[in-house]
Amino acid sequence: MKVIGINGYSARDPDKGITHNSGAALIEDGRIIAAIDEERLSRKKNDKTFPFMTVAALLEAAGTRPDLVALAHLSRHRFAGDMVRGYWKARRTAKNPFFKAYLNSRLSDFPLRTLGQILRPRTVPDAIGSLPKEETIHHLAHAATAYFCCPWPDEAVLTITLDAFGDGHCGSVWIGSNGKLEHRHWLDFLSSVGGLYTAFTTQLGFKPLQHEGKIVGLAAYGNPEPMMSRLREHISGRGSTMTFDSDLMFLALTGNRAGAGEIFNRLRRDLSREDVAAGLQTFSEAMVCDYVSEWVQRTGIRKLALAGGVFANVKLNQRVLELDEVDNIYIYPNMGDGGLAVGAALNTYAERNGGLTPALLESLYLGPDISSAEAARALDAAGVVYQRVSDMPQRAAELLAAGKVVARAAGKMEYGPRALGNRTVFASCSDPAINKWLNDRLQRTEFMPFAPIIMEKHAAEYFPRWKPEHITARFMTITYDASAVAKQNIPAAIHVDGTARPQVLREQDNPEVYAILEAYHAITGVPALINTSFNMHEEPIVCSAGDAVRAFQLGHLDALICADFLTVAS
Repeated sequence: MKVIGINGYSARDPDKGITHNSGAALIEDGRIIAAIDEERLSRKKNDKTFPFMTVAALLEAAGTRPDLVALAHLSRHRFAGDMVRGYWKARRTAKNPFFKAYLNSRLSDFPLRTLGQILRPRTVPDAIGSLPKEETIHHLAHAATAYFCCPWPDEAVLTITLDAFGDGHCGSVWIGSNGKLEHRHWLDFLSSVGGLYTAFTTQLGFKPLQHEGKIVGLAAYGNPEPMMSRLREHISGRGSTMTFDSDLMFLALTGNRAGAGEIFNRLRRDLSREDVAAGLQTFSEAMVCDYVSEWVQRTGIRKLALAGGVFANVKLNQRVLELDEVDNIYIYPNMGDGGLAVGAALNTYAERNGGLTPALLESLYLGPDISSAEAARALDAAGVVYQRVSDMPQRAAELLAAGKVVARAAGKMEYGPRALGNRTVFASCSDPAINKWLNDRLQRTEFMPFAPIIMEKHAAEYFPRWKPEHITARFMTITYDASAVAKQNIPAAIHVDGTARPQVLREQDNPEVYAILEAYHAITGVPALINTSFNMHEEPIVCSAGDAVRAFQLGHLDALICADFLTVAS
């Protein structure tokens, strides 16, 4: 059975319904065979429009029509009651006149908008319009990605989802067992840690739903107190019962709406943005760890599968793994809403077939490939001198050892937010000055750390708390404290707080990139390189050969591997 999963509300109203990261995925007999976020094809960062381009690309690649369509998110009328009840609950305690006005407007227009969506039901492209369609509620789609792709098929798995908002909730708890998900808890949308993080991102001058990772990086430069304590004064309860007061609720729900800024400014008062970020980060870690700890204790299940945008926070993920009561965690690599198309498809398949045994998602190379012919056309069109190199890993390693920056666009594109070697910029980690060089060339923010890619057999030496069973580290979804050896040998990949977010690479994961690391290690004695995504600032990661050549030239990089060709800047 083939299922196409879609994260996009309606082909009839392509600009409405979701807030970011539309996309599509194709699964066959319960396993992912292709998945792409629309932004990679449209070249619009965090594209939220209906994923026409991705759907067309997947249908063309499949060669045959799928058997059914799985839609992420419920139609709005299916959770309208939860939303209205939530707004009334907030309205009863609201004192801020701006918050009251916001809630009144939501209560008045939500029923009308819901009626409009009933009268204009969701549609999909004509090519699949006649197929059966099934919807999956937002957080069940997240849970499906985490559980059905986890490495523990024969064990009970505590599956937790957390994000800013989705179909009336900001989180959920499930128990995955025997190929099925059993629901245990919903977190309603009024007390959303993810929503608060996004609101602070906005109030600090960054882009919501895009720059939250910058707040994580910025937090390492600040002191969490007194912001941490100020935030705690606005909550009651812990774990499942944690509740924001009316002010924090308003801020988390609205971000930069009139009146929300006043609440933020009262919280911030005389603090620097670094101290604000540090307090928010520490608060978020505490709230999430409380929730996780409660459910581990209630269920007795010590292995966790996690998804949702909150788990894009790599420092928070480290704190969860370090909890005494947690044995191991698996974070679905495309943890945010970009993963929902896969989740809807997997859940729909499981429901149609009486369950689905989890199978580890071994590879994220699920996007379009770059052929030699495509690469040659793009290089020729740009007037670039290039050559086919017989021993590409050795040549790349020599360039890197000489201090050059080498971009690579070869093989199938990665699915999800991380570049994992096939749409990557590599550089030596030995000199911290490379960070400024890369930031300047790629037009990125100066305080953001660069991450290392390291051969698995050396990972424990550089990151002592890493273990081979930490599969999530293969996908750059968690930080570790760096060893003295790491701080000495790869200082450019170690953040100011002494942590790094490694991609721990096995040879079978990506033989070509592993060969580059081996050759570089043979020359320098260092088994790691900087691995940062191949894109200009505020652009999606490159997809095609043409994208790669353009970014190579705009970034004034030293060398580009494009398919099996190499070009070196003069």
